[in-house]
Amino acid sequence: MQSVQRSNIYRKIEKIKALIKTLNEASEAYYNYGNSVMSDTEFDKKIDELKKLESETKFYSSNSPTQNVGATILKNIPEIKHDIPMLSLDKCHSVEEVVEFSKGKNSVASIKLDGMSVRLIYKDGDLLKAVSRGNGIIGNDITEAAKQFTNVPLHINKEGIYKINGEALIKLDDFKEVNKNGEYKNSRNLTAGTLSTLDTSVVKNRKISWYAWEVVEGAKDSLFSLQLSEAESLGFDVVPFRSVVYGMTKIDEVIEFFIKKAEEMNLPQDGVVFKFQDTSYGKSLGYTSHHFRNGIAWKAKNDDVETKLKGIEWTMGKTGSLCPTAIFEPVELEGTTVERASLHNISVMRETLHQPFEGQVIATYKSNLIIPQIRWGEYLSAEELKDKTLINSPSKCPLCGVETEIIKENNSEILICKNPDCRGKLLGKLSHAVSKNALDIDGLSAATLQRFINKGWICCIKDIYHLCAHKTDMLRMDGFGEKSVENLLGSIGRSRIISLDRFLAALSIPLIGTSASKDIAKMCNYDIEKFKQIMGESPYKFTAIDGFGDKMAHSLFVWWTNNCGRFLELEKEFFFEEVKENPAENKLEGKNFVITGKLHHFANRSKLKEKIEQLGGKVVGSISSKTDYLINNDKNSTSSKNIKAKQLNIPIISENDFEQMVEVKE
Repeated sequence: MQSVQRSNIYRKIEKIKALIKTLNEASEAYYNYGNSVMSDTEFDKKIDELKKLESETKFYSSNSPTQNVGATILKNIPEIKHDIPMLSLDKCHSVEEVVEFSKGKNSVASIKLDGMSVRLIYKDGDLLKAVSRGNGIIGNDITEAAKQFTNVPLHINKEGIYKINGEALIKLDDFKEVNKNGEYKNSRNLTAGTLSTLDTSVVKNRKISWYAWEVVEGAKDSLFSLQLSEAESLGFDVVPFRSVVYGMTKIDEVIEFFIKKAEEMNLPQDGVVFKFQDTSYGKSLGYTSHHFRNGIAWKAKNDDVETKLKGIEWTMGKTGSLCPTAIFEPVELEGTTVERASLHNISVMRETLHQPFEGQVIATYKSNLIIPQIRWGEYLSAEELKDKTLINSPSKCPLCGVETEIIKENNSEILICKNPDCRGKLLGKLSHAVSKNALDIDGLSAATLQRFINKGWICCIKDIYHLCAHKTDMLRMDGFGEKSVENLLGSIGRSRIISLDRFLAALSIPLIGTSASKDIAKMCNYDIEKFKQIMGESPYKFTAIDGFGDKMAHSLFVWWTNNCGRFLELEKEFFFEEVKENPAENKLEGKNFVITGKLHHFANRSKLKEKIEQLGGKVVGSISSKTDYLINNDKNSTSSKNIKAKQLNIPIISENDFEQMVEVKE
């Protein structure tokens, strides 16, 4: 009888979730896009039905339109000690290790989600606290932030104390939407940064979801799978799981299943978790200072490797920002010795390392098996940090000694040097100017440029084209033979013939990158005189270009105001080639595409993007009224992009449809 009752409640909760989804989509379509997908009467009827079901089940979700949880600005984020630690699991890389761990006992497998661990605590059905993992012993009270998650139950039909662990995360499509400018390394870092903010409206806007993966206290059953099933019946979104029978279930098939499942559900993952089915047995094994012994996490070979932070090095980028690079004790990653990894900017550094200190335990890995990255840094409380040597951002520029300051740019905090004539800024700008997508000058490495700067031969881009005056002195320098000098001067000479887009790309205009430079050049028909005419009248004319906003136009205006004279002098060094686009090759001129989902024909999204741009089209990151096509092989997907495309009546096409459209033969 009890199981029948539970089943009925579960069905009602599933109906609640379906109603919430329908009502929220209708509200979004009406308020954001002016589309009425249902009548007011029908909307009100569904609201009444939702209220009735919520009352019957005592289940209230944070994203329900009946709740309207308001955003707040928090004054601080207090620390809370976990009564039951939130530790990690031991890791392995092979099927054999998983089998060996099992010790002849059955287990439960699930996706290892790559987000931030958060414990929810309920008292008599009401959400009492939400606490982040922190260092496993002490976490932060993020209750108000958790109320802004898309799917956290604010009330469940459960008496007494109920504690449940889960993963807060930003789904991959939503991450790409937020991270258009590339401020964050991955979804996990964005989630961590979001949960550390004091403004809960930011949490709400970034669409954080939460998936339960373990009941800590208050479960009726002792079997792990039944505990998760009970959590599902209470209305929690639970991480996909399945039972593993020792000696019968093929572990490699389980791993493959969950990796595909995570991809289908658009969830960030970094492996598969195996925990003992018998939770009493699992608890009896206890735990170390680092991990519980009741489970094991299988991870791919590009796994985290722990090491210790030695310091942070600051280097100058082309825009004049000082970029932090972590220096750590050498470790072996994918067959190479690694001892440094970029931290990108102040925001990423704080999100990853919290408060860096000498000797801090960090986890490093190779992104895509190539680029060294840092996944996390050991977290310590303010009290524990008192005895540590903290590593702060430099108050003075390490290159020129002038004061630095932290500014906000594209929702990220960056460190800049206040000296406009800092030699580090010059090196960054020149290195960018001579790169392949700009002037494309072989032989001018950063080291070579620095030597020429130190000698006073180069103070701006124009000086590069007068290096021939220093040929004799060059030949006297170490590493410069007659042939290498001739090759360098020849490469500089060839770069004088240039197209307008590459010329603009070389100038390091803030917010104007390679893509924007090409758009500007196309609007001017690759004519520099036309470009100067528009700049003299109003750079805001470029806002007619799709995706070229007021901020970009303002940045261009400010740059032109300060650099017009230097621009006119520099252009005299070049011969601008006429670019005539073949109409036959511009089949997609004026068309905007969004790409999502798994590709079958093209090797990756970059290859498909390249093809679209070759044919005159443009690829953007998000769906809007200006989007012409969404490319997705799964036209029936319930992804956010598909839903929005349907709301705006934007065609959803497959790769095959696209190939037929442009007659691609590859």
